[in-house]
Amino acid sequence: MVATSSKTPLAANSISRWVERFLDHLVLTAGRSANTLLSYRRDLTRYQRFCVHRGVTEPGSVGPQTVGEFLGMLTSEKMAPATVARALSAVRSFHRYLLHTGVVAKNPARSIRTPRLPRKLPGVVSVGQMQKILAAPDSTAPQDVRDRALLALLYGCGLRASEAAGIRVEDVNFGEKFVRVLGKGGRERLVPFGRSTERALKAYLNGPRVRQEATMVADRLFLGRGGKGLSRMGIWLIVRRAATKAGLEKRVHPHTFRHSFATHLLQAGADLRSVQVMLGHRSVSTTQIYTHLDRTYLAEVHRRYHPLEALHRRAQCSSD
Repeated sequence: MVATSSKTPLAANSISRWVERFLDHLVLTAGRSANTLLSYRRDLTRYQRFCVHRGVTEPGSVGPQTVGEFLGMLTSEKMAPATVARALSAVRSFHRYLLHTGVVAKNPARSIRTPRLPRKLPGVVSVGQMQKILAAPDSTAPQDVRDRALLALLYGCGLRASEAAGIRVEDVNFGEKFVRVLGKGGRERLVPFGRSTERALKAYLNGPRVRQEATMVADRLFLGRGGKGLSRMGIWLIVRRAATKAGLEKRVHPHTFRHSFATHLLQAGADLRSVQVMLGHRSVSTTQIYTHLDRTYLAEVHRRYHPLEALHRRAQCSSD
């Protein structure tokens, strides 16, 4: 039983109890990632404190004005639009849950508009730069053999760092050349891989990975010290180390591999729907951000394929 005091009024108020029930619901039924749950808890804890400070302690007493004032407070604290939008998403989901469970008659956050977010194109590297990164771990040392396999899989399949960290040996099917990936929300997908990725994976599995099995304490494909599975941070450090060794000055992280995977496929002529499936996006609208092409690439396409440009090249050749 939780003790109450004048210093901790939140422990006994109704909104606080329903926030805890909502978070339990997300853990048990919604399959949200640990990072998402942490963000929801942080945002909703702040929201319930705001409500109590305004004298609103019951879910049914919350109106659109309260939600709007909460977002106004976040904005006044100079929080980024993306942070405010994330908090609104958490509040909306919370009140939607209360509506569906019959606690309230309407969702006060439904009519609140999401802050407009600046459209930010994902950071990518060129094909040539990616090749240098993939070749950076160039020795036969066990760590380099593992890192080559990891980097090849990240780029070859467009995986998130958390997805790569969670892959098990049995998830890799060399016969059909695909890897089973557990993505966001517990959604499973199959992603194909090519010959270069296959070679890198087999070199690792038949070498350093076999020698680590005696001390293995995790069933993960990529192992670190002590036989433990590589963490997301461990993967981030491997990517950063390879990019630095390859001489790239720009900031490169695991998601750069995912962005580059999608962009390079689309530039080479892959259809948007196929890329969507491989990335594991629920909606094709999420994938459409990768249809951006830089001006240099567009200019090169125009120069190579426009009929008038072709006539101009032939005319130049004739004059030479």
